[in-house]
Amino acid sequence: MTVAIGEPVRRVEARDKVTGGARYTEDVRAADTAYAALVGSAISAGRVRSIDARQAERAPGVLTVITHTNRPDFAAQPPTPYTAEGRMPLADDRIHYAGQYIAVVVAETQEQADHAATLVQADYQRTSPVPTLDAALPAAYIPRQNGLVRFPSEYRRGHAETALAASPVRLEQEYRTATLSHAPMEPSSTLAYWEGDRLTIYDSSQAVHTHRALVATAFGLPEDRVRMISSFVGGGFGNKSFAWPHVFIAPMAARVVRRPVRVTISRKQVFTGTGHMAATVQAVRLGADREGRLRALIHDSTNQTSFIDDRQEGAAGTTPYMYAIPDVYARMRVAKVSTGTGGAMRTPGDSAGAFALESALDELAYKIGMDPVELRRRNHADTDPVSGRPWSGKRLLACYEQAAERFGWDRRKAEPGSMRDGDDLVGYGMAGGQRMEHQSRARATVHLSDEGTAVIRSSTVEIGGGGLTTLSQVAAEGLGLPVGAVTFEHGDTDLPASSPTFGSLTSGSAGSAVRLAAQDALRAAIELAVGDRRSPLHGADPDDVVAHESGLRLRDRPDRAESYRELLRRNRVNSLRGDGDFQPAGETAGYAMATFGAHFTEVRINRHLPRVRVVRHVAAFSIGRVLNARTARNQAQGGIIMRLGAALMESQRPDPVSGRFISPALTDYHVPVNADIGEVDVLFVGEPDTNANPLGARGLGEISAVGICASVANAVYHATGRRVRSLPITPDKLL
Repeated sequence: MTVAIGEPVRRVEARDKVTGGARYTEDVRAADTAYAALVGSAISAGRVRSIDARQAERAPGVLTVITHTNRPDFAAQPPTPYTAEGRMPLADDRIHYAGQYIAVVVAETQEQADHAATLVQADYQRTSPVPTLDAALPAAYIPRQNGLVRFPSEYRRGHAETALAASPVRLEQEYRTATLSHAPMEPSSTLAYWEGDRLTIYDSSQAVHTHRALVATAFGLPEDRVRMISSFVGGGFGNKSFAWPHVFIAPMAARVVRRPVRVTISRKQVFTGTGHMAATVQAVRLGADREGRLRALIHDSTNQTSFIDDRQEGAAGTTPYMYAIPDVYARMRVAKVSTGTGGAMRTPGDSAGAFALESALDELAYKIGMDPVELRRRNHADTDPVSGRPWSGKRLLACYEQAAERFGWDRRKAEPGSMRDGDDLVGYGMAGGQRMEHQSRARATVHLSDEGTAVIRSSTVEIGGGGLTTLSQVAAEGLGLPVGAVTFEHGDTDLPASSPTFGSLTSGSAGSAVRLAAQDALRAAIELAVGDRRSPLHGADPDDVVAHESGLRLRDRPDRAESYRELLRRNRVNSLRGDGDFQPAGETAGYAMATFGAHFTEVRINRHLPRVRVVRHVAAFSIGRVLNARTARNQAQGGIIMRLGAALMESQRPDPVSGRFISPALTDYHVPVNADIGEVDVLFVGEPDTNANPLGARGLGEISAVGICASVANAVYHATGRRVRSLPITPDKLL
């Protein structure tokens, strides 16, 4: 059998992407398209008294200006959480955050629309905003519905307060994470057009079937009358997991002007109109004995949310699962701030929570004089502390061991500030990471043709992680084909509904659907061959026939073989279809499922200029089967680098009076560039986890970003003796 899974195959779409052949939403053209520009509110809280659009309406090329006073009614409010805001765009005159859309200008060209948008004048009645999370904290509360968070907002195991008070060693600290922007390379874009009562939408979407249902509800249409297409997405990191207001505005405007309408948000609107990772304040209290065994843990997290929605950043959600601690209390609250609704950002909740918990564990290790790795080993959870079920394929201890060895952890001197190289203070830090594994129903078909090629059809979307390549490898291995003989039709609701491309669902869910479809197509080919008197395989036991080199052969008789091309053409069959429908077993599987990682970081800080440089980072991950060594390494490095930005530079700072973001542009919101990043080394530990799914693969995209911030902060403490508990770790915090 041709073995394709795991091999470092180059991306199947690479040539199209580097030559301009890959078509993103902004590249799609429709005849007679009009263009929209969105007008954002200049205030953070209050009402619109009136909007004067007369000048804009007289501007060259303008077709219409739509506001809350003249917009068509929507049929219904689609459900949350994947409708990003629990309020339809232009619903009324109320203003909840700066940048909230108050008008839409539609014109013949984008330039004309953009110019006319500057001419729209609004008169506001201002009210006092709640500008910051600190200002909102006194009114924090546990929301009734926790939205995306798959954990209870409050969790108790044992009697944490009592156990904490009785612990010989105690630690209590507060940790903070900043508001972060996804800042993807591609700003969101939507092109919508109507053909009678049928609506077609091209959208920068990570979940075409999920979003189609929301659009259908908003416009009162059966789902089969809405088609959504998203062939390639230029980065999402979670913000394109949601249907943001522009997704509904484009079809609304298209209905008004009776022409296709394109809405492409501006770079600044990326920062205000498509979500963010919400800032958090987290209190962590730990109790342990003097041998480092944890007795009690209390993790209390509060994040900012908008006045429109209760959107939790589930920072304490994974906490009860991570360590073998008898007494645990975790709570997650929200506090209303005059800002837009937050979204899911790689990785929602887990990365913010890991910064607090893994920093606290490092502090505890120093307090009792124990190696930070040994502290984590000593409190390793051999089974899931919440359910009591055994973990499926957990290799976290091996992650610690192999990453520490690769990093050279044994060269670390325990005393903070004791390692120097000239004027550089050198610090070694580490942290663990865990993310509960989630799966979703996914469907795919595989068509095996008489050319000896195969076509995968599935609505999964390529967002840059390499999913098209890994899923092509799955089908290729299942059919015994070279990867180059497999093509992929994707990102379209006319195709079988797959899992969304978020939440690390692609490998396990979509991958399992493709595997099942390939197996189904293979069975059809085998049945055709063993029943064909002219086939060398006629009369063979189907269980003894395997896929091999673009065809079939007997397992132990390589001389009895034939190609798919010969078989299908002789039987006048153009193609054989295989169907895959993966449905997660859930708790009935009898195992607890998660992904795991360990991070080790070396920082250098010049003693005259305290800027933190991460010169080396080594990470090891336990994710079951690795589908492609090259794309997995790339995916993991991307997640690590993304969180290095959060650790050292990224912060969407609110103005302390108005609540407006001070830096809603890449000129001021700094993300890592090549010069900021040292060596990033990645290891994978473990083997296929077939308890999780038929493919044996668990998600990588999210776990790769969990634990990095704490590892960096812990390294900074080791280098300097100064503990930074508020991200990002900028030079001013080390002066």
